[in-house]
Amino acid sequence: MPAIYQYAGLTNTRTPGFGVEECAARLHHLAYVEERLMFLQAAHIISMPERDVKGLLARLQYEDAQHAHWLKNRLPELRQSKKKAFEAPDSLLSVVFDEALHAANTVELLAALAHVFKPALLAAYNTYLAATNDLADYPTAKLLKLIVAEETEALRLLEAAYGDVVKTAEQQAAAGRWADHLRRLLSAAGGVDGCGPVDPAAVAPQRAGAPYVIPRHLTRDDAFPRVWDFVHVENQQAATRLAQMISTRLSEVTVAEGLALVLCETAGQPWEFYVDLSRHLWDEMRHSLFGEAAIEDLFGDRSAMPVRDFEAHYLFQMTPLELYALIGIGVEAALMKYPPGKREEYEFCRDAAHYPLMRTLQDFDWADEVLHVNIARRQLKEWHTGNQSELVALAQQGLDLRASVRHLHPQSPLPDLTGRIPS
Repeated sequence: MPAIYQYAGLTNTRTPGFGVEECAARLHHLAYVEERLMFLQAAHIISMPERDVKGLLARLQYEDAQHAHWLKNRLPELRQSKKKAFEAPDSLLSVVFDEALHAANTVELLAALAHVFKPALLAAYNTYLAATNDLADYPTAKLLKLIVAEETEALRLLEAAYGDVVKTAEQQAAAGRWADHLRRLLSAAGGVDGCGPVDPAAVAPQRAGAPYVIPRHLTRDDAFPRVWDFVHVENQQAATRLAQMISTRLSEVTVAEGLALVLCETAGQPWEFYVDLSRHLWDEMRHSLFGEAAIEDLFGDRSAMPVRDFEAHYLFQMTPLELYALIGIGVEAALMKYPPGKREEYEFCRDAAHYPLMRTLQDFDWADEVLHVNIARRQLKEWHTGNQSELVALAQQGLDLRASVRHLHPQSPLPDLTGRIPS
């Protein structure tokens, strides 16, 4: 009996499997599907009122961007030109995803993700893994095992969200109609891996006659109370300053929404731009979740502190370039200064507030922001056609708009955290 570690522990070693050309063709389609799922989920973050679904979409769009990135970078190793690897395949899948963007609400979006695209992707990945020779095609098999693990968890979470959101018979019927429609389109387009029969006449969209436009207005459920802004104090008022810091983190949901606009409404950039923006978007949503975790830790109720709204009233007025210059250069680069800046926020939580959870969260927030500044400098240098001084002026223009909007309404006090900080 051979040892289990024969063939380095690989098992599917004597089946012919796929040739290089067929592997590349399948992976090219799957990379494109992951890319379009990134855009689909990011495009609906703003219009998604449900806080928890909004956060989930931010995570999943990032994971799908990573999957697409891994697969695109595998393709040149399979004798496909890098140029072709980073282009869309010759496929009708683009029509399917253009149609999917027009999901009317959370019900339809979750139906598309949980009942059409994610199950189809998992089935295609598992079919590939079962058929390929994992000795010959080891680099792909290794990637797909990681992707399958993440997609399996994603589907579980999406199904749970679907069960929470889709409750009435009317919602179930609407979800079923939209899922059936997209499923028919996907099948007629040859499936997510491009291996099925193609029926161009049947790839007939109902809503994608015009490009999807992301709405520019706040949509929030009642997970948190809302205020225009909150009172800002100095570090000497430790309990109030900590409350301000926590609610500021919570309110970074709006920055994530602004980055969704930049990601989805900036055409013609190299693929690395979209990978970087996808990461930045998810990080800002993570930072909002930092605030949520701290509030729940302190009060046992995440709704005990508010999210502020004023950012949306200037972010949604700006072009993608103006918006990214403001976020990356105007705001985040300024936070690298010490003092005050991100380092001081971390030290405040460690030395003045003595709150271990926020100490950890602010430590990672600081690290993320260093990364974001480097991303913004790199991407804006490639994107902006003018010189650096013009870019700085553009960021300052955004800061001036931010300041003018911020003072349109009075600030609100925050709950007193005295006596609530764990020792």
